[in-house]
Amino acid sequence: MAIIHVLGSDIPHHNTTLLTFFDRVLATELPSSQRRQFIVVSQDTAIVEQFPNLSIECFATKQHLAQRIMGIAKDRQTVFFCHGQFNAYLWLALLTGRVKKHQFHWHIWGADLYEASQALKFKMFYALRRRAQGRIAGVYATLGDLSVYHQRYPKVPSHKLYFPTKMSATELPKTATVQPLTILLGNSGDPTNKHCQALTQIAQQFGQQVKIIIPMGYPQNNQQYIASVQTQAAQLFEADQVEILTEKLDFEAYLKVVAQCNLGYFIFARQQGIGTLSVLIDNNIPFVISRKNPFWRDLAEQQLPVLFDEDSLDHDVIQHARQQLIDHDKTGIEFFSPAYLRGWREVLQNLEGREAK
Repeated sequence: MAIIHVLGSDIPHHNTTLLTFFDRVLATELPSSQRRQFIVVSQDTAIVEQFPNLSIECFATKQHLAQRIMGIAKDRQTVFFCHGQFNAYLWLALLTGRVKKHQFHWHIWGADLYEASQALKFKMFYALRRRAQGRIAGVYATLGDLSVYHQRYPKVPSHKLYFPTKMSATELPKTATVQPLTILLGNSGDPTNKHCQALTQIAQQFGQQVKIIIPMGYPQNNQQYIASVQTQAAQLFEADQVEILTEKLDFEAYLKVVAQCNLGYFIFARQQGIGTLSVLIDNNIPFVISRKNPFWRDLAEQQLPVLFDEDSLDHDVIQHARQQLIDHDKTGIEFFSPAYLRGWREVLQNLEGREAK
């Protein structure tokens, strides 16, 4: 039985992080008798050579990748471990039986589990995808995402597994605890951040004694949405209180932005932004999330402070949460490095153990 890992959509940042983790960490921590096989959607064919410990087959489009997988899947002993996905063709392959249930394992990255769009074509696809998502041999995800998945599919075997989030190698400068309260609003320029709603909430909760930094350099071609956020900010705050960053930031530049802040504010209605939350936790910066974000279950399980946007928030509440983070032993946090290695070992030993039989 062969195990093939699948990255079914061209998401350079996340895909590179996962490939790097397999190539540079798991190849040492959990070596395999053969190079682990990956099938990847990417416009950058150079990745085939960038990860010498992996065997990578690269396709330019989602459709071409799905066609390749359907061809391989004719050998019913082959098993696919799909990370993230975001590929309609793969869901349709499952739905039509071209890939069988026992062949398909899914590592959920959040977005594919949720149905955010109101467009008719997406609503129709969601109905099909919902049926396909129950035809899976096993799912792997955060505790929160597993709780969402099991509301529909309680009998599918599940395993808690965390994405190998990139962490800062060096400690950030200590954040200030004095006024004005400096808030990192959202982790990107995507509308799922609900920036306008968050700006209104911040004005109501904290008044005018704040500075707000909003990174919006990703995704591309979001100028219209940025303009709507700028309009909302101008209606609620003075011009020098809100700084909107429109350039895409690399990781080190993003860390410098985070270091200026002493509160994060993220009201995603789904699991999102764990990388940013991890950097904040690691540097004792509390944050506010939505109760609709099921990742609160993971935070609570790790005994980390959870602040909801519907709570009554003030400087004392924030300082108390900050002190809880300072006092917390972070070495055992399950979604931090190296603790998340335990979950990967268990999952891969289980799948690859079957392969060896």
